[in-house]
Amino acid sequence: MAERAVFVQGEEAVTESKKPADSAVRPVLDPDAELSDATRRALLQALEDPRRYVGRPANPLWAAVPLLPRGGAGVAAAAVLWWWTDGLEIADSAADPSTLVGVLDQKLQKAVDLVHTLLALWPVAAGFVAVVCAGLVADRALYNRQLLRIASAQQHLVHPKDLTADAQELLTRAQRAMTAVLDSKVHREQWLDAQRNEAAFPRQEWAIAQDLRKYSRVARKDQRAPQETDNSTVAELLTSRRRVLATSLHGIERRVAALEAYASQVAEADARYAEVREIERLTAGSDELLDLLARTAADDLAVAEIDALTDEAAVVASTFTKALKSAKQAAAAALPLQSAA
Repeated sequence: MAERAVFVQGEEAVTESKKPADSAVRPVLDPDAELSDATRRALLQALEDPRRYVGRPANPLWAAVPLLPRGGAGVAAAAVLWWWTDGLEIADSAADPSTLVGVLDQKLQKAVDLVHTLLALWPVAAGFVAVVCAGLVADRALYNRQLLRIASAQQHLVHPKDLTADAQELLTRAQRAMTAVLDSKVHREQWLDAQRNEAAFPRQEWAIAQDLRKYSRVARKDQRAPQETDNSTVAELLTSRRRVLATSLHGIERRVAALEAYASQVAEADARYAEVREIERLTAGSDELLDLLARTAADDLAVAEIDALTDEAAVVASTFTKALKSAKQAAAAALPLQSAA
């Protein structure tokens, strides 16, 4: 059963029957960043598994170093043994093969010859070691390229660790509101301007995340500054800096509140839309219901019953229309027109 997600706007709580929203803040990627598909894939993999790409690029040849001593030593030992067993005669040609000593000598000679034949494969083993080393080097080179791609994309990414706690909270609220709108029935069924939502939301999210990152950088520097001082000039400067930070954060919060107001109106429109669909379902069999009531009561009573259902459907439909209009007005406030490009 779907849980009810709660959206807080000021001191008001608006509930919407939706699948549970993820309370964790998500990294934000610049939607207009000119990144290759390979870079986007690498960045997505790094975000899904932060431990997948760690460290710095290193010389790919170092990837083969752990294998070379063991593999090289094994191949060298096999080559030396092959050379040593070449032409090695164990059995005495003058020994009588019918005796126990002669039989043992012959069997030992066959074993030595078999070992020599197997050791003749040492070039194949050397080639296998070389191929594995080449694979390790190529894999490390690919890993280096992925690290470089991810590093080059960092300027187009706002990560939660870049933000202070209050900035993370604001970004979470913005993301939750956008997710609520995109998950709503009125959005999915095109009652709202779905194309505008899908185009504007990523840019709104990126703009908010960028501003929150700038705020967080200054706020962290301010946190390292002395909180109290006897110097009146320094104290005045600190107070001024904190006032600017608070004003900046308040401005971002107003944009988030507009998104939450939009999500609230969409939730209201969704609720009214559900009522309209339910009444449509109940009144779909009006003719059958009319026939049934006509058989059990006077015609005027049956008509009155059906008229009541019809009037109720009209009222709910009107309410839905008003809610939908309010949602569109909230969208205009939350998503100011930007360049169509």
